[in-house]
Amino acid sequence: MATIKEIYNELKMIMEDVDAYVEEADNANQASDVVGTVQRPLDKILSALDIILDDEVAGVYENDEDDEIYEREYDTDW
Repeated sequence: MATIKEIYNELKMIMEDVDAYVEEADNANQASDVVGTVQRPLDKILSALDIILDDEVAGVYENDEDDEIYEREYDTDW
């Protein structure tokens, strides 16, 4: 299974290809369509993943507590 960092890196390479295509496109209408349907959404995804990676490095997702916090003890003496 790929890590978030690996996915981010792959999407970043795709974004570089999209940027190059938009810059070199001969057809302005087609380039505009690519910007609206591919480049902007991809940029939003990369920004979100970047925030997640920053949070992960900062330790936001670390669980310092025991796994037992999710276990419930039930009194079965009814």
